[in-house]
Amino acid sequence: MEFYDYLLDSYGYNEPILSGEISYKGYSVPWIKKMLKKLCDEEKIIRFEKGIYYIPTDTPLGKSRLDPKKVIQKKYIYDGKRTIGYFSGMTFLNMLGLSAQVPNRIEIYTNNEPSRVREVSVGSQKVLLRRARTGITDDNAATMSFLELMTYTDAGFFDSNKKKIISAFIDKNRITRKSVSDYSPYFPDKAMRTLVESEVIYDVAR
Repeated sequence: MEFYDYLLDSYGYNEPILSGEISYKGYSVPWIKKMLKKLCDEEKIIRFEKGIYYIPTDTPLGKSRLDPKKVIQKKYIYDGKRTIGYFSGMTFLNMLGLSAQVPNRIEIYTNNEPSRVREVSVGSQKVLLRRARTGITDDNAATMSFLELMTYTDAGFFDSNKKKIISAFIDKNRITRKSVSDYSPYFPDKAMRTLVESEVIYDVAR
């Protein structure tokens, strides 16, 4: 299998390809970088930004563009194998339908950020990254994003409609009182105070 065919078979069109994750027949990193540059020169792939590429499709307006949100998802939320982050703040409120306000930057907690907080640009999209409070996994991401929501809001935020929305999130993600108890020590006391005073705690499964 040729290198381009390997990339196409592994990633498909218009999906982010992170150079650091490529493993091809035992070839070295310098060889892979050389081949990526060659494919870019041949316009078979496009460099989105340093270390990130994609295989474009042809459109009436030229080569397709890579959606920055796909890059954000892969670099900071789900790397294709495991969950490494979750959305927070106004971003998460908007995603759940708890707010109609569309934030001008995406907020994320992720394992892939060593700094306490840092703003980066992914394409034209601003992203506020925060270091994970503790290791984020497939099993705990929903609980941690829920506790993050409790930290971000206060009891008065949750009217009857918003309680229904968050109750549905709790049920869908099977958030339990045990998981809340296990991870609440990593959050400010405000998280549990909001959870109790809003009475959302009664929606958390036993």
